[in-house]
Amino acid sequence: MKRILACAILAANLALPALAWAEKISFVTTEFPPYVIKQGDHLSGFEVEFVQELCRKLGVEAEFTLVPWNRALEYVKRGTVDGIMMPVYSEERAEYIYYSDLPVGRERISIMSLPGAGIKAKSLDDLKNELVGVIFGYSYGKEFDESTTLRMDRSYDNDLLLKKLNLGRYRLIASDENVINHVARQAGQPELETVLNLKDNPKFLGFSKAIGQRGKDLAKRFSQAIHDLQQVGTLDKIRKKYF
Repeated sequence: MKRILACAILAANLALPALAWAEKISFVTTEFPPYVIKQGDHLSGFEVEFVQELCRKLGVEAEFTLVPWNRALEYVKRGTVDGIMMPVYSEERAEYIYYSDLPVGRERISIMSLPGAGIKAKSLDDLKNELVGVIFGYSYGKEFDESTTLRMDRSYDNDLLLKKLNLGRYRLIASDENVINHVARQAGQPELETVLNLKDNPKFLGFSKAIGQRGKDLAKRFSQAIHDLQQVGTLDKIRKKYF
């Protein structure tokens, strides 16, 4: 009888979906449409879908935690999570993050205006004394952040940033082009015009050095999966859905 029961339990376990036995990889990020979009309990967006595809290829399961960006960096620094989506490279972050070998996107930060504003600039000097809308806690590059000739008006999110631009609070904002144009499209208005590009940096998957060899191994495994999915066009296919 015991032998029959044991066989029955084994058969039931084998019948469970493979995902129930999959290794779980915890990722932290922040809500940042169109990269990470939260609607109720559902997550979507370019970064979410691409990481899910990577995990499917590797036979693992992704778990996502959304927190403010500074806290996300602290989580990966302490090893509270396995990985982070999708930081740009810096020497400071490289002290606690293993980066993927290949980038998975770009962060293009620019000063932007409403269409038809007619504002032209070749450098920040051309925008002296302008009031520029920015987001609390974000860096827009050393030259911009340390500028003494620009005035800053700070908002807590991109919706408010765009609203104040539409109301004429200022003529210019600094933002990730993909993010603010997504907000504009959601609001039913045309995309903004780029006045001056501030930085254009590759973005990577990152894994915590605080979790030791596991973090290094995850960076290697995901780097190979990124290469494989790029070769078959999966990255471009997902990108076209959002940008």
